[in-house]
Amino acid sequence: MDLTEKREAVSPKKAAVYQAVLELFEEGADLGSLTVSEITGRAGIGKGTAYEYFSDKEEMIAKALFYNVQLFCGQIYEGLSRERDLYHKVNYILIEMERQLVKSGCILQLIHTVSDNSALGRRFRKMERKTGPGKMSINPVMNVVRQMLADELRTKEALAQEREAYLIMSVFSKILCYGMLLKDEAYRGEETRSAMRRMVCEGVCREVEEALGGK
Repeated sequence: MDLTEKREAVSPKKAAVYQAVLELFEEGADLGSLTVSEITGRAGIGKGTAYEYFSDKEEMIAKALFYNVQLFCGQIYEGLSRERDLYHKVNYILIEMERQLVKSGCILQLIHTVSDNSALGRRFRKMERKTGPGKMSINPVMNVVRQMLADELRTKEALAQEREAYLIMSVFSKILCYGMLLKDEAYRGEETRSAMRRMVCEGVCREVEEALGGK
């Protein structure tokens, strides 16, 4: 979903389901084995009520994941406008991923879900086909990177399309890999994380400079 588009209008009962899935995920629940009763019980609504909004359990979970990732990415992008340069913008994203570990975990789960062959993965891809290209999948995350780089390159000479696409993919990969490191015990300490954040930020800035130099 493009960052300029409005987010889905969410009714209180839908929002309760989305929050319930997020809380259960935070507590370590396996999303693939969650039951409708567990979700609706946490949400404080009846199963019959939930089926007025969702066709099945997989749709509840897939939409909850997407909504929470979308919300998180929108908050990050709003915060980027306060950062003065690319280095500090990337650093801001990484710190927010640390600060909101649950939402970062949702990002990783969402990306994994897109590609696996579970019932949840199949349901997610079915939703993606219905909403059309660019509406679901990992696009909320990719769009933050795309827009951040667009802001950075706005006053520069345009890059070739394939070079720009590669740059977006490369920066996205670095940020995604940092999110994966947050689950590693070796990166629980602030000193270790700070050193890794610095290397990621420097790597992104270097790659952008090289792309501009070789355009």
